[in-house]
Amino acid sequence: MKIDFVEIKNFRKLKSCKIDLSPKSTIFVGANNSGKTSAMFALVKFLKYRQLILDDFTLSNLSSIDELGVRYVDSTNHVTPQIDDWKDICPFIDVWLNVREDELRYVANIIPTLSWRSGLIGIRLIYEPKDVEKLFKEYVEAYNLARSRSNKAKLWPLNLADYLRQKLKNHFAINAYILDPDKIVPTSAGTMNMAFPQETPYNNSPLDFDPFKKLIRIDVISAQRWLEDSDINGGETKVESNLLSAQLRDYYDRQLDPEHKPSASDLKALIELQTAKDTFDKQISKRFQSAMDELSKLGYPGKYNPEIVIEAKAQASDIISHGTVVKYPIFSDGINRYELPEKFNGLGYQNLISMSFKLISFRDSWINGDRRKSDDEDIDAIPPIHLVLIEEPEAHLHVQVQQVFIKNAYDILRNNPILKNKTTFSTQMIVSTHSSNIAAECEFADLRYFKRIKSETGLPISVVVNLSSVFGTLTQTTRFVARYLKAAHCDLFFADAAILIEGAGERIFMPYFISKYNALDDSFISVLEIGGRYAHYLKPLIDTLGISCLVITDLDSTSVKTKESVMPERGKSYCSSNPTIANWVIINTDLDYLLDLGAESKIESNPKIQNAKTRIAYQTPIKVKFSDGSEYEFIPTTFEDSLAYTNFESFKSIKGKGLIRKFKNAFITENSTQISQEIYKAVENKNAHKAEFALDILYNKDPQNIAIPLYIAEGLEWLENEISSKEDNDFLNKEKD
Repeated sequence: MKIDFVEIKNFRKLKSCKIDLSPKSTIFVGANNSGKTSAMFALVKFLKYRQLILDDFTLSNLSSIDELGVRYVDSTNHVTPQIDDWKDICPFIDVWLNVREDELRYVANIIPTLSWRSGLIGIRLIYEPKDVEKLFKEYVEAYNLARSRSNKAKLWPLNLADYLRQKLKNHFAINAYILDPDKIVPTSAGTMNMAFPQETPYNNSPLDFDPFKKLIRIDVISAQRWLEDSDINGGETKVESNLLSAQLRDYYDRQLDPEHKPSASDLKALIELQTAKDTFDKQISKRFQSAMDELSKLGYPGKYNPEIVIEAKAQASDIISHGTVVKYPIFSDGINRYELPEKFNGLGYQNLISMSFKLISFRDSWINGDRRKSDDEDIDAIPPIHLVLIEEPEAHLHVQVQQVFIKNAYDILRNNPILKNKTTFSTQMIVSTHSSNIAAECEFADLRYFKRIKSETGLPISVVVNLSSVFGTLTQTTRFVARYLKAAHCDLFFADAAILIEGAGERIFMPYFISKYNALDDSFISVLEIGGRYAHYLKPLIDTLGISCLVITDLDSTSVKTKESVMPERGKSYCSSNPTIANWVIINTDLDYLLDLGAESKIESNPKIQNAKTRIAYQTPIKVKFSDGSEYEFIPTTFEDSLAYTNFESFKSIKGKGLIRKFKNAFITENSTQISQEIYKAVENKNAHKAEFALDILYNKDPQNIAIPLYIAEGLEWLENEISSKEDNDFLNKEKD
């Protein structure tokens, strides 16, 4: 049995979304404030704590609550309160289980029909009013009382939302309903991946028990702000210790303590421990006798006072209760072994060991239960599903160990004879992350991308994209993109925008170019070096992520007849051999057409995907003035010659070898024909070291004083406007994630 998918509606940023869960590991990725934490909180609050607060309602629904409150207090129009008033407001989560026929015993009390034998079973957990009439009555009374006391002072409750901030727990509870598998509506890209959950089946009574109590065990490793927040635990935040010694003590209490249900070997050890305690008690009483005699001179203990008895506390659990029980060997000189307490170990590995041990503890508590339970207590059956939520593990781990953790986490959760290579019990791990290192170690099909979009009300909400379906069926393109992203440690899934570049020269200079544009410099821009021959393979992914993308590529002028590279010239019927120009946005390779193409024609906008715009930028003609005042047009074909033509005067005096020296020698001649031929010959030479060219410039000249080639500058200006307009229009009102 596994959780196949969940649908979440009206919870924080998740207005209506579907999240497919992988059989083993599911990784939540997305830019900051995109809804990953909202999804984690929804799972925890609905499935584990079964309690919400008003701030968990989607922000746009608060106005609907207030509108409902206005209707309630309107004495001129009588309102009959009914549950349907809340059907589009209340947060809920639909959990769809995929159940095999041999697992019917687990779900016998929640099957949708008597004829059901296997497949999907859906349960809706909805946070809704317990009694709408009571809510209506008590709110109207409180509202009218406040108004009768004063029409000027702002007394509580100002509106229905204000009332519920204090009284939500009194009037709301989580109810569970069995759903109909035949009414599942699949999501599609055409609807911006919005989910369409079925209506709550109010024609049926809610279940009078927690349907998941014996089906799903949930464990959580939270980030520093803790998923077990104060809103859940009655105002007190549960702070967990990351020290391994503290976790060992808790694990010992639950799983190992010999004083609870001891074995024969445990009894033998306990007898020896108690004998040692008695011997130590006699010795310690002798040692304290003089102090007790001195105390008796003060009149205590007197005739009617109890005597003071000093005993050693020697429970088995005390053996690992102090902070130095866990030590790390530092070195050995062959005779002596030197150790330090765990707090002296490196923080990264200390956290890695701590988090890994938490997973061990989760697994063993799930399978073995709690040893502290007495014999007369009922032994709980093992829930068939173990759901483990790990929120931003990079908050605990530095880069070097993030990949180690994510590669081993799931295996740790299954490292038990009852679990290994068996399907009786399922473990599903969900990880939310901002780390490209973690994402790179995961299967592409396990990634779930949280995408920010603008709702009909103008407020930001999020939808979830299953990246396993981006490219459709498995193709060579799919394999290439997945391999490339893994090799590049791609941060594309967390970016506000993307820039795809041609080669090493652009990669070296791009940070300096970006720094000249404030909006870009303040944003998270993913710069990927992929080259013009492969950039267009990323188009389906870029469109799916819905982020703005600037593709900076090369003109690559080619003879139509010979199919060989040629120096770019007008009127020669040359073309571009660049596959990205041929297959993305422009889809026209005629060189004369490309040289005169306007800026607007280099932009692609996909009306089906909100915010998805891509712009192609390639070398454009550059006019250069010679010292005699004459002006000539040069057509560059790579980043390097475009940079040189743009900084014509500077390159006449710049120091350097290789390409720099060739450019300098050509420019000094101020012969347009000679310059064109020598520069083209230099950049097309297979032995041209373009990375070395860029590094030489950085060494000899302040990059801030280097002018940006026009085709790149135009592209960056476009991208800055795109990001600025999104910030102004979509994300001014950032909803709590």
